[in-house]
Amino acid sequence: MREMAELKYRDGFHGTYEVGGQTLKIGMDAIRPYDMTYGAVASCMWATYLDVTKKKEVSVQGADVSISGFKRKAIPATLERVVIHVTVYSKEPLEKLQECMDLAIKYCSMVQTVAKVAAIEYDIQKSEEEPHA
Repeated sequence: MREMAELKYRDGFHGTYEVGGQTLKIGMDAIRPYDMTYGAVASCMWATYLDVTKKKEVSVQGADVSISGFKRKAIPATLERVVIHVTVYSKEPLEKLQECMDLAIKYCSMVQTVAKVAAIEYDIQKSEEEPHA
């Protein structure tokens, strides 16, 4: 089990999120709650994707992921829709990359947690160029 995360707030909604020796600034002028949610969904999805590609012996060199969401107007304003765009750096056929993504979306715990309240939309494209730093 990972060590406990700690959040510390001072002077309103200005704080830090500390876990694993790392610190993130939280607040209206820093990372906001949904930013962390999107990051959690995208990073879990990518970790699951890498597990799938390893099992299927599909080679990937990296990815660029963009994720956004749309909230309901009703209260509580939960997410209504999450959109994930993924560019995978690979020489593999797009069909193989898509199959792996379909499985990653299906088995990713964070994606499935959010899918309980929001529609998940995703697409994948590939690039045979080297990933950028």
